[in-house]
Amino acid sequence: MDIKIYNGDALEILPKIETKVKAIITDPPYFVLQKIQEWDNFNSLKDFVDFTKKWLDLVYDVADDNASLYVFWSQKYMKEFFNIETKWEFRRMLIWHHPNLAKPTRKMYLWTYDPIFYFVKGSPYFDANFYLKENVDVFSYSKPQRNWSKNKRYHPASKPVELLEKLIKVSTVNEDTVLDPFMGAGSTAIACINLGRNFIGIEKDENYFNMAKEIIDNYKKQSKIMEAVEI
Repeated sequence: MDIKIYNGDALEILPKIETKVKAIITDPPYFVLQKIQEWDNFNSLKDFVDFTKKWLDLVYDVADDNASLYVFWSQKYMKEFFNIETKWEFRRMLIWHHPNLAKPTRKMYLWTYDPIFYFVKGSPYFDANFYLKENVDVFSYSKPQRNWSKNKRYHPASKPVELLEKLIKVSTVNEDTVLDPFMGAGSTAIACINLGRNFIGIEKDENYFNMAKEIIDNYKKQSKIMEAVEI
């Protein structure tokens, strides 16, 4: 199993990646946290949409001829995302339902789900267990929280490792390579380690990159200890 992570701008690093990946699973900037997170800040909606199109084109080039793409997105800019011209073939909009951490209000419907856009290139691998509900289009997992030991939140936009594992499992086989060009604190890497997939991650923010590196290194050491105990 090979884990490679890069600290830098995805738009600059992606053209240098020579490995063809079987799946891209990512949680890119949303342009909804710009007031509190520098990495989510753009000068305008147009700049944000242009940025999104650029990285979609770049990951298409890095993808194998038969590959899957999962993009976590926001409800706020769903229309803009649908209007982006891309080489990727749209297949489904999945729903991640997360009832916890919703801000209480009586004035409007709550924000309790994130869309996940599923795209394909060619005819990628897909094998889901119907009885385990691996191919439903609504997944219910709590949002990670800072005060939890399991499903702990290390990044403002952390995603549950169990959900990431489900997407990876149905779209790849052992030793396939998964790419996350907006790695954050490394949740996708942890999911890949659990499933025996190779991983390539990119993170621009140096603080989150260092955090991801530490989390991944510690988790790999822990996994080796567990393997030794099992043997």
